[in-house]
Amino acid sequence: MIFTVSAQILFAQNNREIDSLIGIANTFMFKNPQKTIQIGEELLKKKDISDSYKISSNILIANGYAAMNDYKKSIDFALKANELSEKTKDNANQIRTLGLIGNQYTRSEMREEAWKYLDKADKLTQTIYLPDSMKYLIGNINLLKGFLYKRSLDCGYAIKHFDKAIVAFKKDKKGFAVANLGQAYNQKGYCYLSINKDSAEVSFKNGLADARKNGAKSLECNALVGLSEIETDKSNYKTANDTLFHALKLAKEVKQTEMETRIYKLLSDNLLAIGDFENHLHYKKLYELTQSKFDLENIKSVNELIKKRNEYKQKIFEAKQDQFNTFIFILSGILIIIIGLFGYFFVKKSRITDKTTQNK
Repeated sequence: MIFTVSAQILFAQNNREIDSLIGIANTFMFKNPQKTIQIGEELLKKKDISDSYKISSNILIANGYAAMNDYKKSIDFALKANELSEKTKDNANQIRTLGLIGNQYTRSEMREEAWKYLDKADKLTQTIYLPDSMKYLIGNINLLKGFLYKRSLDCGYAIKHFDKAIVAFKKDKKGFAVANLGQAYNQKGYCYLSINKDSAEVSFKNGLADARKNGAKSLECNALVGLSEIETDKSNYKTANDTLFHALKLAKEVKQTEMETRIYKLLSDNLLAIGDFENHLHYKKLYELTQSKFDLENIKSVNELIKKRNEYKQKIFEAKQDQFNTFIFILSGILIIIIGLFGYFFVKKSRITDKTTQNK
């Protein structure tokens, strides 16, 4: 009895330690994603870790790589988490991982694949019961659908989904949706840039406040870039450029190449507008260099994703083919047995008939 109680105490302590590490890893997501990946890898090395924690660890690593724009590695770990969550019937983590995979395909401009995973996640949220503590997952899917509509240049639908996401995230009392709330505000702001500048400014300021509150540097950078575009539209170039220089520092700190590229382009355009040709050319050159680097990395990631998708489809096809071949083999065996039995009884009956005839 003493040993049993001791084991339970050690088990509880181990779980508390893992929960604490997962919480710490999540805080690094938008300020030091490499640290998030490191913690996830350390958790996977632990002995006797539960399936639930294995799923969470793979999700941490996937999110870390996503924050670093390494879509291929992100999807690799998200697929591992998804396969394990399906195997263990963990509905909540199925939704999380399907959304994560869909998001990476969205960012890679592979929209058909993205819709496939997001629709599957959406259907799952409608067919299973989610406790209040997990309702933020519905917000995640709406946020990701908003991304996809925004990329398809349909900001009307995108804003509706961002609003649904914001409502869901605000109801989250345990902080699971902390980072995503700022993300929803920012993306809503970018949609409003071409529709209503005042609404865009409100959204970006909400996103900025939320990012600073939670130390999410990449989201802070994102909000600052949006606010700089509003200042540029008002011809407040000095304010816009000061904001962009602040954002640039953050982008470099969290290794956001895509955002860094955008900042160089905006600085180049602003400096041209005020007649500072020397600095305009300097930032134009930086923009072209980083854009070229980003495009090459993106092409490489997309090619790897296409290869991964084709391998996955081939694996499914081969599994189905094996099942079909096994079915045919079993069916053939059953038919042979039936034919054999039929032949046996037919021969036996014939012999009995012959004997009866001879006796007569």
